[in-house]
Amino acid sequence: MNRSFILLLVLVFSINLNAQDINVFAGPNNRLYQFNAGLFEQIYYQQTADVFLGNKYVCYIDSKGDVMLHYDGKSTLFGQSYTQLINTDNLLVMQTAGVIRVFDRGVKHILTTNANSFAVGDSIVLFQDNIGGYLKYYYQDEVRTVAMVVGDYPMNSSQIGANLFVYQDNASNYSVFWRGKFTELLSTNLSVDFSAGQDIIAFNDPQNGTFTVFDNGYIVDAEPQHALQYASGNNFVYYQDAAGAHKVYREERVSDLGFDMQDVMVSDSMVYFKDIGISKIWYNEKVYQIFNDVVTAPQIDGGIMGYINKWGGVSAFVRGEEIEITRQKVQEFRVQGNTIMVKYSVSAFAVWWNHKMYDF
Repeated sequence: MNRSFILLLVLVFSINLNAQDINVFAGPNNRLYQFNAGLFEQIYYQQTADVFLGNKYVCYIDSKGDVMLHYDGKSTLFGQSYTQLINTDNLLVMQTAGVIRVFDRGVKHILTTNANSFAVGDSIVLFQDNIGGYLKYYYQDEVRTVAMVVGDYPMNSSQIGANLFVYQDNASNYSVFWRGKFTELLSTNLSVDFSAGQDIIAFNDPQNGTFTVFDNGYIVDAEPQHALQYASGNNFVYYQDAAGAHKVYREERVSDLGFDMQDVMVSDSMVYFKDIGISKIWYNEKVYQIFNDVVTAPQIDGGIMGYINKWGGVSAFVRGEEIEITRQKVQEFRVQGNTIMVKYSVSAFAVWWNHKMYDF
């Protein structure tokens, strides 16, 4: 029996859906175009080296190698060189050697000029300064200090979510930062694997032998035994219990998905899986089946799953509704927020938004 398991965790932050109406594509002559709430706009006139998208911004590397930001109808310089760029729905984080910069809702911040290491959630940046070893975090336009750490603090992306992160002190005490305050989780020298989502963290508790969830400020034992595997999404946790059953925990309620599941994908606000070859989606505590189609290359964002349909075009599951976007064969597509961009050829594009197709 095939029990292949694929976990994809995309850390997201809950914001106004009306702000998620941006998509981009490189049109004729490799010019960069933006789609924004029904309107197309050329935002760069030459070929770009790379493009990074958020819900309200477009970041692109121009022909000179500069990092440019297009936000609120204007393009501005973010930096002239970079070691690493990380985009989330809300933040753009740029590392240049030891310098960490963040772009947040139109404002540019320099977090540190001496970074040792860092990790990024959708609205949080956790980093350690080389000077003094201080562990600090950026959240809601402020940089605050957690503690002075002896040695290098281990940065783990699975321990940081949209609005929270797990902190382990030098005495192996674990606590969670959530919405401005710290809450004790457990104290142990044993290894603990955390999975952080929006306002939720799941872990197997080695002290009590339970599968435990920190859920919006509360600590709950979801199962009396350790889970075999687990992944957090938007305020829910998918897991496989000790008996092998696949389940979803949300707000102290548990949904049973079944036993024989393959190709599990946990992302945003849904769980996509195959049940004896049939494509199904858990969304908002209901299970939906994709009828009369084979799902290929699924992409999930903003409560939407787009995929290549049996004609080579694109179909989508949109917050409980199955929609055919196009039967025309596409070269590529991108799901971003409330939009789906499809590329038919080097000069033919369209964007689905608000249940309408906009041809370019």
